[in-house]
Amino acid sequence: MMVSGKKAFYLSVFSIFSFAFAKGQNKVPFGVVKAEEGYAMVRVHKDDYRKIIDKIRMKTGDVFIYEKPAPGETEWIWIKYPEKEDTEKPFVRYDSIIKEGMVNKNRIVFVDNLPKFTPSKSKNGKSLIFTDDTNPKIPGNQRTKVIIDVYPSYAQIKKQEKDSNGNIVKIDKVKVWGVGKELPEGLMEIKSVRVQQPGRGSVFVRDAIKNMFQPAMDFENVGVTAIDNDHIFLYMINGSGENRYTTIWTIKQGKAESQIIYKTPE
Repeated sequence: MMVSGKKAFYLSVFSIFSFAFAKGQNKVPFGVVKAEEGYAMVRVHKDDYRKIIDKIRMKTGDVFIYEKPAPGETEWIWIKYPEKEDTEKPFVRYDSIIKEGMVNKNRIVFVDNLPKFTPSKSKNGKSLIFTDDTNPKIPGNQRTKVIIDVYPSYAQIKKQEKDSNGNIVKIDKVKVWGVGKELPEGLMEIKSVRVQQPGRGSVFVRDAIKNMFQPAMDFENVGVTAIDNDHIFLYMINGSGENRYTTIWTIKQGKAESQIIYKTPE
């Protein structure tokens, strides 16, 4: 079957684009809206036209999960994104992502392609420290830092709930991440996440880190990036095997605003 030169060109671009996304987003599947206009519309493809889904307008800094290039498109990607509640809350954890559609690739950027914070560890090895070194003119003691403290867990002494297959699903009535049927010896968990910025800072609320076990301690699976000082993103790939999970926090104006978390078994 013959393919026109113009069509072949678009197919070639689409193939390269698809490969780049597949390769670049193998581990960190999150994207974020970064548009000069301050928003991106989520649409669905239907026949030969596009229809806006419920007029969903994602704002600059809103995070989504990258799925694949939009079928038959070269300028659009297919995403899943959280359904936000009408009532605003200080912090929201999204662990069920069912909304989906497509956004124009020129209005987004992948999280791990944003400017990265410099990683290091504390002297005792129990804290991961990420420092914004993108502007060398800013003194070291005034640079933004995100610090993750990881310590042994005491989950063994807390009340557990299991499903019909014997898997631990809740501890202290809160969903668990990173464990299976039993709690292993030497279980570790995130104890706190701190944000340090000149003139402001915060400690993540407990709901943002509760029951997050076996956190990554290598910098291949955890990182911090930012659009600017008001939009910072902390992502982690934690656990292993069938208990692996992936998460990202949005830090807005120095405070944890939201989190996406879901299982990604190996």
